[in-house]
Amino acid sequence: MMVKKLYIAILAMILLVVTLATSTFAWAIIAETNRVDGFNITARQDSNLEFSLDGINYSSEINEQQINAIIGEAKLMDWTTYDGQTFTGTTIPFVEGVLDFEAVPNKNYIQLVLYVRTSSAMYTDLYLVNNVSQSVSYDALPNTGTYVTSRGVNYRAPITYQYSPTMTVFEGEVRTYYAKDAVRVSFVEMLYDDTDTRLESELNRFIWDPSGNPARGFAKTFGATDFIKQYHNLYFELPTEEQTVTYGLTTFTDPNAYLPDNQLSRVASLVESDEVNNQNRNYHIGKFMINFWVEGWDADAFDAVFDDELQIQFEFQSGLPLDN
Repeated sequence: MMVKKLYIAILAMILLVVTLATSTFAWAIIAETNRVDGFNITARQDSNLEFSLDGINYSSEINEQQINAIIGEAKLMDWTTYDGQTFTGTTIPFVEGVLDFEAVPNKNYIQLVLYVRTSSAMYTDLYLVNNVSQSVSYDALPNTGTYVTSRGVNYRAPITYQYSPTMTVFEGEVRTYYAKDAVRVSFVEMLYDDTDTRLESELNRFIWDPSGNPARGFAKTFGATDFIKQYHNLYFELPTEEQTVTYGLTTFTDPNAYLPDNQLSRVASLVESDEVNNQNRNYHIGKFMINFWVEGWDADAFDAVFDDELQIQFEFQSGLPLDN
């Protein structure tokens, strides 16, 4: 993986615009400046969910100013990770010396820590659901559903390279490249506080590849890997360890609309706390981390995608624990 800075600015050579946008779900806009222009978190009326950034002040909506104070002037770089939260960069030896970059949250990748609570004692699992990425248009985005989409960048290949096992891109050929095809998002559940006695192994964690395409996933010999090898006339080893990801999201098809079919994208399991609402009902509370980045070892992590504009929307749903 070649480490490339992703400066979110018009004057920079590379640009990524990230949006998590919806009236009822989490959304953010990383605009054409070195700051996040907007980020809201809300919950559907029937979800009975409230979100917080500090675990103290909860509401159905978190405003832009609160989020901007956390993300600040983040400048993204492409990274890789196996656990969804420990990020490293693997340099490719076409430069002399050692490139020693450190992954720092909200400096060179985006990280948010969220608290979520509900006064429901039944629907205590939180899921990422309803991936509509393959059916959305960048210029006509839906108000509901989870998606990662991008506008795309036209790029003329300076060399001939192997785009896929069955397709060669020839020098001078123009194709459209999409950042959405190289994005990863991780959801990492955390202990709510010192009273949360669960073991680390009991917490939820997954990396989601929204492209839904394992054939063009992690550490392939073609695509961006072959492009770099041909362009720089060099050889390097690919990672041998697999990156475990999910390509699908949890669905709810049971007549009981709150009973999940699986746990592919369970984000958190909320635990009962001593906090109560105005009806003296105990809150169930959870805490989780969201990270998102361009995966440097993805087959579609071409240099061209760093000129793309990317929009992301997350839709969450509460559900019954499967053991109920």
